[in-house]
Amino acid sequence: MEDGDYRNWAELPAELTSSILLRLGVVEILENAQKVCRSWRRVCKDPSMWRKIVIDNSGNRDIFKYDLDSMCRHAVDRSQGGLLEIDIEYFGTDKLLDYIADRFSLSLFSISSNLRSLRLVRCHQITDKGVAEAVVKLPLLEDLEVSYCSFSGECLSVVGQSCPHLTTLKLNRRPRVEFVINMRDHNAIAIAESMPELRHLQLLGNALTNTGLNAILDSCTHLDHLDLRQCYNINLVEDFMKQCVERIKYLRCPNDSIADCSTETSFLDIDSDDGFPYMYGGYDMMGGYDIMGSYDMMGGYDIMGSYDMMGGYDIMGGYDSETASSSWSSTSTSVSSLVKDEEVRNWAELPPELTSSILGRLGTIDILENAQKVCRSWRRVCKDPSMWRKIDMDNLGDLGAMGYDLEIMCRHAVDRSQGGLVEIDIWYFGTDELLNYIADRSSNLRTLRLIMCYPIADEGFIEAVVKLPLIEYLELSHCSLSGESLKVVGQSCPNLKTLKLNSEPDPKFNDDEFNNEEALAIAESMPELRHLQLFGNILTNVGLNAILDGCPHLEHLDLRKCSNVDLTGDLEKRCVERIKDLKRPTDSTAGHPYGRITVDVRYDASDYYW
Repeated sequence: MEDGDYRNWAELPAELTSSILLRLGVVEILENAQKVCRSWRRVCKDPSMWRKIVIDNSGNRDIFKYDLDSMCRHAVDRSQGGLLEIDIEYFGTDKLLDYIADRFSLSLFSISSNLRSLRLVRCHQITDKGVAEAVVKLPLLEDLEVSYCSFSGECLSVVGQSCPHLTTLKLNRRPRVEFVINMRDHNAIAIAESMPELRHLQLLGNALTNTGLNAILDSCTHLDHLDLRQCYNINLVEDFMKQCVERIKYLRCPNDSIADCSTETSFLDIDSDDGFPYMYGGYDMMGGYDIMGSYDMMGGYDIMGSYDMMGGYDIMGGYDSETASSSWSSTSTSVSSLVKDEEVRNWAELPPELTSSILGRLGTIDILENAQKVCRSWRRVCKDPSMWRKIDMDNLGDLGAMGYDLEIMCRHAVDRSQGGLVEIDIWYFGTDELLNYIADRSSNLRTLRLIMCYPIADEGFIEAVVKLPLIEYLELSHCSLSGESLKVVGQSCPNLKTLKLNSEPDPKFNDDEFNNEEALAIAESMPELRHLQLFGNILTNVGLNAILDGCPHLEHLDLRKCSNVDLTGDLEKRCVERIKDLKRPTDSTAGHPYGRITVDVRYDASDYYW
């Protein structure tokens, strides 16, 4: 730009202006941005600007000159039914929450019925009754935070019963040790009884005890992220700690650091009318004194380090001397501290829930062909429907040499789930008939992975997927399905967040219409996608641009080995600005999960199916 020339920001394209203004908060947009000029006002009134509403503030509303309640209502109105995520801090009330949930319940649609994420932080004026009345109108809610609020276990039970898709719950409080004993586990029991599909649970500062935590671990079978920081009534020692480490992929213990806590003022002005920091045992929680001291709750051992929790014992195959010697040599604890020399553990006498936890780590083939044949008690465990919420039929593809009929095995496993199946992985042997058998009996299915299932055709796949409206995660890697199938997926599965469509790299095709058939189908029918993996796809820049236009919430995009994509210039800039986690066509494939798959996509079906 030459000296003397000035950019007229009002002349920016509307979509670029929108991208810039979306980085502002609701207050900044309504009180400043929309008043700049007519073109910016038009952009600010577009419903797509209001899919996410964030109204956070310092909480000192006496010196805040704006009416945040009225602002929030106005923002909800502007969304015109497209609101997916809303964050409210301090000023929330029962009436406002009801307005959000049911603004136009008397008209043809409810304006916020599509809401997926709700955060209520320090909203002390919202009551149990207000939450209960609102949440029954939000059946698609997936992410809920009610931090530093005063909600009871009954309220949480209503949430669990009304929101079957809830996978994330944050229920943070100020730390308490002294608490009415019979109320300590009230919230934990409510979570355990009503939220079986939870994946992420944050209970920072909660008063629950080991009893409540055990209930959660028993009932929330899919839980893989659990934050127990500042939960001082929890005693994570020995076997209980071992159980948590084995069950939970990402565990935060009571005495872990809170430095990365998303709510930076977690221990200030919370649940307190006086506004002073909460004091624990006479010490200021925000001061320099560490309540828990430097003492390691586990007696100095790094339980995630070199210490082998099973002490070198291979549950299914006896004692591994090399594993035992290497794992125990780094600790000062001997085997005799866990199992006396004269004792021999009878694994058939383990409690059923522990046996289930151990056997759940095996694949379907190993359970049906080996584990269930060990003894009667193990067979009873293996027949329990809770063992079959996930079915993993991974194999090496040499079906003729295996000696098993995998399709019959798979049908048997589906039958055992008794309708509780939520996740299934099928490698190589999938057929139209099998896929429809699964769909007819598993309407609650959330995750479907089909890898190298060449016999599955468009017609059979389409017939099945329309029966699976709750699918959130779909992988169709190295299969032979068309863009038409993908369109039906998008139309039939409104909750779809993750799609993996991996292929064998083949750069020889060079026709925009053919190359971009799958990309255009994704763009036209899957607006809610967050994660998209297109390893080895033949799409071009045309298809990639269409995906960026049609999938506004996309955060993770894998384009490795997409050799027809030229990620340079404006397209590269657009991808970098839009996508949080971008893998480029030339990036390393070291982390690709199918390194063992090297077959050509031009196949003979007899090579993979019998």
